[in-house]
Amino acid sequence: MRKSVLAALISAALLAETGIPAAIAATAKTQTPKKVARNRSSGRRRARNVAIGTAGGAAGGAILGRGRGAGVGAMVGGTAGALTPTRRR
Repeated sequence: MRKSVLAALISAALLAETGIPAAIAATAKTQTPKKVARNRSSGRRRARNVAIGTAGGAAGGAILGRGRGAGVGAMVGGTAGALTPTRRR
């Protein structure tokens, strides 16, 4: 008896949970438009530089020092990519 009540309670909660976001969306408030930043890609520039540096360092390290060299090259290249300036010239 206790298990069936608990199962019914959990299933009712799960069913109610699917309807709550739709009810909230129907009563959403209208907000004043905010200023949107024009250059949103600038935040990803450092991550891109790190990825490029890591790939280049790993490739160079693999050529020069096999497996261990690839790991060290990836670390050094990633660090170099993180330290490069992100501002556009």
